[in-house]
Amino acid sequence: MREHYRLPEELLADDSFLNWYFKTGEGEGGAWDEWIAADAENKELAFRAVELLELTRLREKTVPAERIRQASDRLLADITRLEDSFVKEEAGIPKKNSMSEAAYRTRRLPNYGRWIAVACLLGVLVAGVVYWAARFRHSEIRTEYGQLGDQVLPDGTEVAMNANSRLKYTPGWKPGVDREVWISGEAFFHVRKTPEKSRFIVHLDDCDVIVTGTRFNVVNRPGKENVMLQEGSVILHAASGSELNLRPGDFVAVDKSGLEKVSARPDSLMAWRDRRLILDNTPLPELVNIVRDQYGVVLQLSGDSTAKKTVTGILRNNNLGVLLKALEMTGDFEVIGSQDSGGITIVAHPTRN
Repeated sequence: MREHYRLPEELLADDSFLNWYFKTGEGEGGAWDEWIAADAENKELAFRAVELLELTRLREKTVPAERIRQASDRLLADITRLEDSFVKEEAGIPKKNSMSEAAYRTRRLPNYGRWIAVACLLGVLVAGVVYWAARFRHSEIRTEYGQLGDQVLPDGTEVAMNANSRLKYTPGWKPGVDREVWISGEAFFHVRKTPEKSRFIVHLDDCDVIVTGTRFNVVNRPGKENVMLQEGSVILHAASGSELNLRPGDFVAVDKSGLEKVSARPDSLMAWRDRRLILDNTPLPELVNIVRDQYGVVLQLSGDSTAKKTVTGILRNNNLGVLLKALEMTGDFEVIGSQDSGGITIVAHPTRN
């Protein structure tokens, strides 16, 4: 979504932009330099984002490295002068200025003082690094293959996550500020409305889902990206620049070219929440993708007719063995191999349609 940022805050939520700014990323700089140089609006947006970062750093009193070095040099020079004064006094050379007893005690440990000063400076540096790492770290929730999960986000939003899914969000949500999450996999959101009516934004690879309070399902998997609205209203903003307002029951397929409303069965799309898999003349290659996404197992298809076969039925989706056994029981397929043997191949019987 890099080419379609509209607010500096959106840039600041992008890890790669922060890596570019702090020069901590690998291979990030060139892409952002090109993006900024490509358009005057991009340059202005980046400038505003950097201004915000600088203001934030000033408020948090982050000290530049050069100032730390200068302070360190001055501190060590003062320690050295104390050492010289101590040596002269021990040698009987009069002091130009009298010193308090407390100061005298302090200078009695010149070597320890030097190490204490260095330790304090290192502490300042480490604290700064830890602060910025914590400020931009994402909290992450994930489910494993074959596992479903229910979570409650800091604002009270409820999220049900399908197997092999990951959700990231920036901690420290504040009233009136956009709440943003990034999803990889599949999840159903029941977004909690806030008194300030702050937006809740779900980032997919090629689309942003913008809401205030509603229920919807999103899929963001390799080769498949879609949104289905169950309740309320949402706005989809695609990477292509197009926008679409959804009404309850709308199902939208997303790709790099834009957004497209298509027909779909809500009960089939939402069956995963009840650990069911509803197949309605589902092409076998699509079932292969489902198994890959849900269980992390890649099925092999054998025979020219296999890819043309479809599957219909309702079964539990929490056991791959049961699913494969159900395929064999149709009489249309033969399953060869197992997960333990290192591979599973599905062969369609050529004599059956």
